[in-house]
Amino acid sequence: MSIDTPPTALRPRRKRALLLTCLGVLVVAAIGAVVVLVQRPSSAEPKDDKVAVNTVTITRGELTEQLRAQGTLGFSSPRDIGTTLSGIVTGVPVGGAVIAAGQELFRVNDTPIILMHGNLPVWRAFSEDMTNGADVLQLETNLAALGFFGRTPDAQFTWHTIDAIKKWQKSLGLEQTGMIEDGRIVFSPTDVRIQSAKAAVGDAASAAIVSVTGTSKEVVVYIDTADQAIAPTGKSVTVVLPGGVQTTGTIVTVSAPVERDGTNGKTLQAPVTLTLDDPAVGADLDKVTVSVLLAQSKGTDLLLAPVTALLAQPGGGFAVEVTTGKSGKTKLVPVELGAFASGLVAVTGGGLAEGDKVVVAK
Repeated sequence: MSIDTPPTALRPRRKRALLLTCLGVLVVAAIGAVVVLVQRPSSAEPKDDKVAVNTVTITRGELTEQLRAQGTLGFSSPRDIGTTLSGIVTGVPVGGAVIAAGQELFRVNDTPIILMHGNLPVWRAFSEDMTNGADVLQLETNLAALGFFGRTPDAQFTWHTIDAIKKWQKSLGLEQTGMIEDGRIVFSPTDVRIQSAKAAVGDAASAAIVSVTGTSKEVVVYIDTADQAIAPTGKSVTVVLPGGVQTTGTIVTVSAPVERDGTNGKTLQAPVTLTLDDPAVGADLDKVTVSVLLAQSKGTDLLLAPVTALLAQPGGGFAVEVTTGKSGKTKLVPVELGAFASGLVAVTGGGLAEGDKVVVAK
């Protein structure tokens, strides 16, 4: 500091410097604000008419509700077969073997247990003192098919039946008694396929010696009772096999609902059984998970719009955004809605028309 300059002379100079500095800051801030305002688009600025949007054309057609359920493809009618005869198991068939009427299922005490066709299970021995019954008719029908009974089968056990039984026993190497003890034959509606042996040679005979199935494949799927209406007997369905291969099937039975464990606890579900229209496509598959697609029509000749096009309105109701002309401009069109299904909704009223292009969410 110069000793010639009075101290009081410094004060105005400092004030001017401080004032100029503050003014400089304000000017820079103002310029920055102007730049920001110039760069930020105005909310009142019109949108570019050529902005690309996703649109879908409104069409007329059938609205179909589709349900996807998981099921299991495998051999039909799995069950166990054994005998009421006492003794030791001395022979079991290999897995995969198909047993027809008149053929051996397994052996007990080195004698065969034979399969015969019939819906009624064996419940008594066949002998000359027995009463008439449908089981006698089943037996005589089988003996006739095998060539041992030469008369028209009926429900009466007569000496003709005894004679046929003796011929049948002789063909099997059994003692020719003319009577069949309970447990010597097993009635089944169809031929059976051996799934696996339940008993080993040397085990005591029991009610479960072999595990069998039918010879055809079927798909079993469980559906909620609320969806039973879309799964009537005889309905054609789509079946998706492992690997994404699609084929068709036909519902053959819908059984009474049963209680099953679900994600929200126990629920009532109906077992639905279907067969493949082309059994060859599932010939190499067993006990695999498949998807079953069940469809139900909600109506035909309906004006259909994608659900993603709907816009909820502040005062209630819905509208869609429709493009107008080639400019890309849009307008809101109120709509009245009907049934929903598979991502579509039936439009029952409003200003929407077939051929309109509506904006959908990206």
